[in-house]
Amino acid sequence: MVRQFLTLSAGEGVARGLHALAFLLLARRFGPEALGAFGVAQAVASYGLLAVQRGLDVPAMLRVTREPDVAGAVRAAVVRLRVPVFVVLLAGAAAWGNWLLLAMAGMWLAAALQVRWLLLARQQSGPVAVGAVLASAVFLGAVVAGWPLLWVAGALSVGELAASVWYWRAAGGAAGAGARLDGELQREAWPFLASVLLGNLLYNLDVFVLGAVKSGAEVGLYVAAYRLLTVFSPVLGALQNSSLPEFGRLYPDGAAAQRLAFGVWRTSAGAAVGFAILLAGAAGVLLPLLYGEAFGGAKGVVGVLALVLPVQVTRMVFRQPLLAFRGEREDLRNLAIAVAVNLGLDVALAPAYGGMGCAVSTLVAEGCFAGLTWRSWRRVACA
Repeated sequence: MVRQFLTLSAGEGVARGLHALAFLLLARRFGPEALGAFGVAQAVASYGLLAVQRGLDVPAMLRVTREPDVAGAVRAAVVRLRVPVFVVLLAGAAAWGNWLLLAMAGMWLAAALQVRWLLLARQQSGPVAVGAVLASAVFLGAVVAGWPLLWVAGALSVGELAASVWYWRAAGGAAGAGARLDGELQREAWPFLASVLLGNLLYNLDVFVLGAVKSGAEVGLYVAAYRLLTVFSPVLGALQNSSLPEFGRLYPDGAAAQRLAFGVWRTSAGAAVGFAILLAGAAGVLLPLLYGEAFGGAKGVVGVLALVLPVQVTRMVFRQPLLAFRGEREDLRNLAIAVAVNLGLDVALAPAYGGMGCAVSTLVAEGCFAGLTWRSWRRVACA
């Protein structure tokens, strides 16, 4: 599991870096207006991706870890469930007539066909890391080559399709036959899809509420502060993707999963505390260096948000065995409560305290989510 975590972290980190560099070059070349249109199209495309994926990755991954012999049948079922959604979205994008969105529609096809989840279930982390870098490299290459904005949007699709082909070849084998698992997977997937949607809402609520009650400058300071925290996203994603299949293989041995969870938590939470201290201490230097002197006022917000990191890691560690041990409905309830707490505190604190109030609400909501996740896991593990 450690090797898989390190490989996924490295691959995702390089991919995120290439993607960030491409956006920086895009901003300098095309300016705010064109970049804004590109960003809107990409935001719409990202929600289309959620619709195509349908929350199927996690149940498909867990099914293969528990029953390796059904991998082909699971892969075929996932493709059958996703392709019709891609067709509907493509028709909708064509009717809307947004050419940038249409150019990005290949990402939906790539999501419909990709088998990254199968590689993760088999602990084939190397091809997963290479695929992520490949997709970002194609995007960056189009930007560096000086292509028109529409072609750059198409490069996003080409990169994701190339990664999807790479994943498929690495997974090997035909699509698979056997029992049709479409209905079972669809029933298992809806809590995961709902969780993804609620998770996106959890991280967007602060900006929505802050934008409604404060100035755009206040929103900008908060976003700049929060983006420092997202530097750790590749590591957190790798932690989830490397540990979930391992917990799936331990099902239904709750005692063994408990030992593994505590072992992972001790290491990762300790590292998260160290990074949180460094981030809070360096905020006064990082903010002006990265964004300019005008963003120095967000130093206090970074200090509060840094405390979120170890709490978030704790929640992520114990959430994986909860999901692996069929606790997805409890997880969905926990997430819904955390979203409600975040919204309530945002509404109460943002008008008076601005970004600092939103940072406090994020910390409390994450703490609530972590505590509920721990309680749910203990109940499942001791059942």
